[in-house]
Amino acid sequence: MSASTDRARIRTLLATVRREGGIWTTSRAQDVYRPLGIVQRGTARRDLALLAEHGHLVEVPGHDRTYRVNQARDAA
Repeated sequence: MSASTDRARIRTLLATVRREGGIWTTSRAQDVYRPLGIVQRGTARRDLALLAEHGHLVEVPGHDRTYRVNQARDAA
């Protein structure tokens, strides 16, 4: 995939995360990607980690690879 395709995919995930809120796992991200024809678990996992690295998501304490929206960032 191209870099622009990757950015579009991640923007789609971020928009969905912000709209729906709640807890985000790899499986939930895969549910967003499945209609786009993307089924790789690793892609969903990396994209969630990237959104966390950029401050859009924060890890849920005590839950491996589980995230929620970073309210402090989105309020700004």
